[in-house]
Amino acid sequence: MRGRVPAALALVLLLSACGEPEVSLEELRQQAEDGVCVLSVDADVEAGRDTWMRFYEATQAEEDAEVTLVSWYSGDPFGVSRQDRFYTYHLSFTDGVYTLTAEGAEGETVSEQYAHLLRFEEEPDVDSGARYQKVIACVLADDADLTWREVIGNMGRSPVDGPLYIRERIVYSEYIHASEAERP
Repeated sequence: MRGRVPAALALVLLLSACGEPEVSLEELRQQAEDGVCVLSVDADVEAGRDTWMRFYEATQAEEDAEVTLVSWYSGDPFGVSRQDRFYTYHLSFTDGVYTLTAEGAEGETVSEQYAHLLRFEEEPDVDSGARYQKVIACVLADDADLTWREVIGNMGRSPVDGPLYIRERIVYSEYIHASEAERP
């Protein structure tokens, strides 16, 4: 599948470039269930877990792989508008390098490359007030020894923060709630 974009995904990419959610959340959910992409809604993976796991397992076996990530936000968190929006990213693993690609604000292609995909399963701090029991997160990073605490501490920082900044990107986050953890 290298170098090709499935027809259904091409439509999603085209419409996401427009910025407005001309594809409904229900359509994106169906595409994720069909294995076309991984869908996160408000930063929590909602559909396409099997698609993600195929990608993750292939990369851990050092096999080339690719996956499309769609992030839907109820009301734009980046302050562009109050409308629902979605963003589409393409993540590939080729020759030992992870490449995350998206369309930039001016329609140009923006790419970032990373050496590692780290997986974390973490419980919230007892006094955090979190409504979830556990988070499963995958983070692109150049430092294989990066910890979850460092990832969390890096949130909100930018390269202008100098030595405090760590180049990383959370690409998968799934929050497990008590009712989900108790299911057989």
